[in-house]
Amino acid sequence: MKERVVIIGGSITGVYTTTALVRNGFEGHITLIDKKDVYPYNTYPLSKEWMQDMDKEDPPLLKEKEYYEENNIDLKLNTKVDSINWKDKTVTTNSNETISYDHLVIATGSKLRKISFPGDDAKGIFYLREYEDAKRIKEWAKDAKDLAIIGSGFIGLELVSTFNQLDKNVSVLVRSGKPLEKILGERVSDYFIDMHESHNANFMFNEEAKEFIKNEDGNIKSILTKSGKNIKCDMVIIAVGVEPNISFQVDSLDLEDNIIIVNKYGETSLPNVYAGGDVVKWPYKDHLIHVEHWEIAWSQGKSIAKNIIKEKSNEYKVEPYFWTDQYDQSFEYLGNAQSWDKTFIRGSVKDGKFAVAYVDEKNYPRAILFVNSFEEREDIQKLLDKNEPLNEIKFTDVDIALNEI
Repeated sequence: MKERVVIIGGSITGVYTTTALVRNGFEGHITLIDKKDVYPYNTYPLSKEWMQDMDKEDPPLLKEKEYYEENNIDLKLNTKVDSINWKDKTVTTNSNETISYDHLVIATGSKLRKISFPGDDAKGIFYLREYEDAKRIKEWAKDAKDLAIIGSGFIGLELVSTFNQLDKNVSVLVRSGKPLEKILGERVSDYFIDMHESHNANFMFNEEAKEFIKNEDGNIKSILTKSGKNIKCDMVIIAVGVEPNISFQVDSLDLEDNIIIVNKYGETSLPNVYAGGDVVKWPYKDHLIHVEHWEIAWSQGKSIAKNIIKEKSNEYKVEPYFWTDQYDQSFEYLGNAQSWDKTFIRGSVKDGKFAVAYVDEKNYPRAILFVNSFEEREDIQKLLDKNEPLNEIKFTDVDIALNEI
C-alpha cells in the first residue's frame, strides 16, 4: 500500500514540502489542506512589488494551478483541520471528514497579532497577512493620500517603502525605541530611519494610538495618540507582528511559548508528525531558535520531505537567513544574534555599502548583516562556518577580502 502524506497548511513550508516530495521521487499519496479558498501563494511580494503594481489583481502563486493535478496532489482548499489524532494517525476537518496519514506535516504558518482601540471599526483600517487583506489595501489605497502605519518591524517598513513610492504621505507610529533596533542595533536602525526620511516618511517616536477618529461616513479620519497628538490619515495599516497559528486540537505535542518544538530532522514529539516554518522552534548551536522568514520556511520544507522519504536522512543545518528589499536597497542577514556584545562595521555606512558583524564577548560572530550586495553570501557563510573569533582589524579593512580572513 502506498504511503500517505498529509500536509496541514498551504504555506511556504507546506508547498515546498510537497514540491520536494515530488522532485525526490515520492510515489505515495500527498494531500495538502489549506483553510483559504485560493491556490497557495507567496506572501512575500504582497507588501512590496505586488502592492506597487496597482493593475495586478491575481495572487502571486507559488505553483501554477495545473501543478497539483499534474502531480496527483489532492489539494483541499477552504478546509480547516480541527483536530489531530496521532494515535489513530488521522486528522479531522471542519467538514467532519477524517483523513488518514502515514506522515503528517504541520505547516500552518503564523497569524496576525491584533490590537484593539476605540474606533477600530472605522473603514480604512487594515492588517496585512493574506492575499485578501492585500487586495482590500490596494483598492482603498487608490483614493487614499495620507497613510499611517502602526508598527516599524520588517513588514511595517516594507510598507513604508511601498507607499512612499506610490506617492502617499506616510506617517509611522513607533511605540518605543527605534525601528529594528533590537534585531540589528542602533547604528543600522538609524540607517533605516535616514533612508526612509530621505523619501519623506514621517516617523513619530514614542507615540501610541489611543483612539481612531471617524468622519461622518464612518471612514478613518485621524488617530488620536496617548500623548494627545492628532494624526491626519485616510488609511491605516496595523503591522504589529504575528504569532504561530496553531488552530487545531492535539494532545502530547511539545510546545514552548505556544510554538512547536522540533528536532534536527523536523520531527515533533509525536510519532510520524513533522513541523516547519513559522510554527516551530528548532535546535541551532545548542539552543532552540524561532525565525519567521521566507527562506527558513522554504528550506525546512525541503528537509522534511527528505526525512519523510528516508527517515532521519537529512539533518537541518541551514544557517538562518533573511532579507528585505526597500526602495532600491537590499539588506541580507546571515546567522542568529539574539544578543551580542559588540559590532564590527566593514565598509561605509554613509555610502550604503557595508557589513556589520554581531559578535560575542570573545569576538565569535553570531550573525552578519550585509547591505546592497556589499559582500557575497557565500563568503559570509564561510566566515561563520569557521566558528572562530573574528579579527576586528582584518574584518574592518576593506582591502582584505573576506576569504582571506
